[in-house]
Amino acid sequence: MKKIFVNQVGYLKNNHKKAVFNFKPSSFTILDANENCVFEGTATHFGKDSISGEDLSIGDFSQLSTTGGFKVIADGVESHCFSISDSCYDKLLKNVCKCFFYLRCGSGLCKEHSGIYYHKPCHLKKASVYGEDVQPVDVSGGWHDAGDYGRYSTAGAVAVAHLLYSVRFFKDLLCVKFDIPEEKCDNGLLPDILAEAKVELNFLMKMQRENGSVWHKVTTFSHAPFIRPEDDTEELFLFDVSSLATADIAAVFALAFTIYKDYDISYANLLLERGLKAYKWLKENPNPLLFKNAEGSNTGEYPEPEDYSNRFWAACALYEATGNKEYYNDALLQKENIMNYDGTASEQGAHRNPLTCFGWADVAGLGSLSLFLRNEDNDICLIAKEQFLSEASRLKNNAAQNGFNLCMTKDDFIWGSNMELLKYLMILTIENKIKPDESNDALITSGLDYLLGCNSMDTSYVTSEGENAFKNPHLRPTFAANIPAWPGLVSGGPNLGLQDEIASALPKDLPPMKCYTDHVQAYSLNEITIYWNSPLVFVLAGLI
Repeated sequence: MKKIFVNQVGYLKNNHKKAVFNFKPSSFTILDANENCVFEGTATHFGKDSISGEDLSIGDFSQLSTTGGFKVIADGVESHCFSISDSCYDKLLKNVCKCFFYLRCGSGLCKEHSGIYYHKPCHLKKASVYGEDVQPVDVSGGWHDAGDYGRYSTAGAVAVAHLLYSVRFFKDLLCVKFDIPEEKCDNGLLPDILAEAKVELNFLMKMQRENGSVWHKVTTFSHAPFIRPEDDTEELFLFDVSSLATADIAAVFALAFTIYKDYDISYANLLLERGLKAYKWLKENPNPLLFKNAEGSNTGEYPEPEDYSNRFWAACALYEATGNKEYYNDALLQKENIMNYDGTASEQGAHRNPLTCFGWADVAGLGSLSLFLRNEDNDICLIAKEQFLSEASRLKNNAAQNGFNLCMTKDDFIWGSNMELLKYLMILTIENKIKPDESNDALITSGLDYLLGCNSMDTSYVTSEGENAFKNPHLRPTFAANIPAWPGLVSGGPNLGLQDEIASALPKDLPPMKCYTDHVQAYSLNEITIYWNSPLVFVLAGLI
């Protein structure tokens, strides 16, 4: 079937704009909301690319800067509608930010701010420490991690970090209001993004033991069925301490200190105290303490084969927060461990430069961000900048190989491929801060176009954003309540692995970009998570 693929949300007035055709149109036109022709162009034939399996042509209409609503027409085929304006992503950014509020655990969601997504208090029982004969612990609060009701220290720390680094690099994010309960601070009210991040920070503090170490996760022993949060009343367990969780918490508390000190100094000092306590435990326990699920438990494991990148991030974040050279020296040591590590990488994508990694497992790139914020031309910074430039160059080469100008290869279409894309867009966004480059802008824009519908599935991978946005995320609370998913959720996206029952029924010879179906039980394709939304916040903050 002939299709015209566009960004179904829209394009910034003075930014790159393109439509992609899976046929060879003789020409194309753009009509406004009144069916008036506002642009005519000729498409350029690209040819067939391997990740979409389509024979593509590209229609560039970057010169069109008129504001309003539009659609593309060619050979009798119409695209979805889209807008052009400098504010076309404002609602998207607010929705993406508010998703964290809807995932709050503990006290429930108030009707005033959640509407039909209201739910009663949940998961308030104290959690038993698995394998230990000690008193249960109050670890209420935070965010549900994903489509399940588990809460995980490493995943939570990384999601918060994406938000807080967004604030550090792009301060206008502090002005974005997205209708959540107000949070007071020394100077009045916390900005919404900091009020929401504080919800998870408070939970992560509860996950820290007296000796400074951090439990890896709190979940029921097995995933709950598709029931509402308040109906999930099975026993909660705190599972083993890990050096992974302890290092990530040390890092994110140090990062948070650098921001909250300007709003609530006592809270910021508490965060730094907790971060230092976690780091002290790491120093006293230099050997990796990794994590493996208890036998028979099927909740998220979040395993990592080493903890070098986690300890690196912690050292860098504490150096940026305190200026204490001891932490920089520790970062130097962990940098060598990272660069010399020859085992199996945590992240499955095609990443080549470890100091640019922003995922839940390989977090060394987050340490690089802290050093960039320190603004010193030290040895690690110079190496990290070289790696960002190298990675950006690799991504540009990838984009040149496909008609969507997408900075991905076949190897990137894994479980959570949309996060792989968003991590790459984060790299390009940061590389633009190091060395501004218009070609980076084009890649960032093309990546966002892909996420919002300019892809061979003709699907926007963000709920309620675009005429053909996905509607059936693997998400317990809304499915159980028989209501639509709230807006702004990012789908995991196409995945060559097809690891669930629904996905495995798809044809095995699909091109990577088409390994997707919008089905609530297709968890390897269509789940949502906090750390798939958080990098989109970073990318949007950098773009607009």
